[in-house]
Amino acid sequence: MATAERKIESPAGPKVGKIFEALEILGVASYLTQSGNQPIAEHGGYGEIVDIEVPVGTYVVVPSPNLWYLAHGQLQPELLDPLNENQNGNWVPEDHNWGTGWVQVSIVDLNAPDFTQVPPKQTARLYVRMLLSDDNADDSWFGAVGYTLLFLGQASRPPRPTSDYPRRQSWPAITMR
Repeated sequence: MATAERKIESPAGPKVGKIFEALEILGVASYLTQSGNQPIAEHGGYGEIVDIEVPVGTYVVVPSPNLWYLAHGQLQPELLDPLNENQNGNWVPEDHNWGTGWVQVSIVDLNAPDFTQVPPKQTARLYVRMLLSDDNADDSWFGAVGYTLLFLGQASRPPRPTSDYPRRQSWPAITMR
């Protein structure tokens, strides 16, 4: 089987595959993680674990990558500020074959809210990993991934149908000729 359900972190513990219940959006965040210039790929690439604050009441965090790049060679300056319109990067390329590459953004832990603090706080642990390698993993590389995090909480009450939205809808019969 090529497709399988994966773990979804929640404060109540990991859920496998899916959460089918009413959820509401509590907030949105946008991040950029850069590997900097990496001398070689043989050490397993670049990985970073980051603890972030999430809106209190967050039940699920959905990461959505929206930008990524991986390249052999070096980038000068090593880290770019994507919000600085006056900053330009210079790629010093190296001619290598792409062997393997990947970008991963995952939520590996979502803590329950801490109500002992004033104001209350809630945190999540984010794991970001990147790798670019040629066939013998001895070449320099760099990469970046931009991603949006969507913070979802359990809906305060289930949605109710309104009078202009019927519970059932009838569709005309379709006949084949």
